[in-house]
Amino acid sequence: MRVLVDIRHLSSPQMAGVGGYTTSLLHALFEIDKENEYVLLSSGVKTPTLPPPITPPPPSPRLRWTGRAGGGPEGGGGITHVHVPVPNKILNLRTLLLRHPSLNWRVREPVDLLFLPNLAIATLPTDIPTVLTIHDLSWNLYPDFYSKRMQLWHKATRPHELIAQSRSIIVPSRSTKHDLQRLYSTPPEKTHVIPHGVASDFSEKMLASDHGVRSRLKLPKRFALFVGTIEPRKNLLALIEGIKEYRERTHDDLHLVIVGGWGWRSHAVRRRLWKKDTYGWVHQIGYIEARDLPAIYRSAVVTVFPSIYEGFGLPILESLASGTPVIASHTSSMPEVGGTCAIYIDPYNSRDICEALRGLLGSSSLQKQLHDRGLERARQFTWEKAARETLEVFSESISPL
Repeated sequence: MRVLVDIRHLSSPQMAGVGGYTTSLLHALFEIDKENEYVLLSSGVKTPTLPPPITPPPPSPRLRWTGRAGGGPEGGGGITHVHVPVPNKILNLRTLLLRHPSLNWRVREPVDLLFLPNLAIATLPTDIPTVLTIHDLSWNLYPDFYSKRMQLWHKATRPHELIAQSRSIIVPSRSTKHDLQRLYSTPPEKTHVIPHGVASDFSEKMLASDHGVRSRLKLPKRFALFVGTIEPRKNLLALIEGIKEYRERTHDDLHLVIVGGWGWRSHAVRRRLWKKDTYGWVHQIGYIEARDLPAIYRSAVVTVFPSIYEGFGLPILESLASGTPVIASHTSSMPEVGGTCAIYIDPYNSRDICEALRGLLGSSSLQKQLHDRGLERARQFTWEKAARETLEVFSESISPL
């Protein structure tokens, strides 16, 4: 089977969210799949430097890395990279106006299956099955959380058409599957729930390099952690107020470390951090390299994730794997990810965050209980498992209806 994978979204210099999913899943697929060939399609003025997880290692005889489409080694699969050196804006505009050419036409050679790891502006062929991953439906449920530009982009992808034309759809949670059925009347048998995995880098074992990370990033001695882009959906204002109330009521000098870049409509959080009552205990350290993140999780006393809506909520899983207790919202997919290993709060009530912190940090037995449960639960989520289940969907999708 020859699978065309749309990786045009990997051109972003900051790998997060969908980019992390794509690279982690492809890396796992390349590790376990000895038969199928993968054609990675990118576009843009510059040929992207693909991240190491999906760059095949030189010693491997199975993997090929070329600038054109081509078959793998005899008797096995392979990887090829096809880059279209045309600005994405021009390609997208042509697709929107002409609906031509179809995505597979870009590689000029036959493929058996198309895999879209995310929504995209693309024309799908009618004679080749497509597998589409839908990460969440936040653009549909909470359009105010998106800029006008992002709202237009989502409309331009024509999600109704992509969803209807795809042979199979992958979602990371039952919550997202339910949203898809409710909003797009998608048949249950067409949608496959495949949870994300957690990288092996996330573990409770402290490394000597952790101290260097803490020192370089100037992390406080004792802190609560938030990981995610700073945008309205992530609910940072409620988090700040909740921790502020906790500090005032308990006199515990707990700090807050925010890991993530500034997103759209983040000015309200910026204004909040300019106020003197946050000086000294709120630390916004911005976007960091992925290799530093496990050390930060291990160093935190708790991860707080009060997001309004998530299709999965990977920071919950990463924190559990790191042995750090989690406080998260009781909405959407988050209880599905954390199970009985996290404390859940109402994201619209900052006092809930305060009370959850008081209950957790005031009880060493509860911390130990959540620590042990969390490690056990995190072992159930691996990228190898996700890759194997994805391969099953690929095989099912090319079978005759």
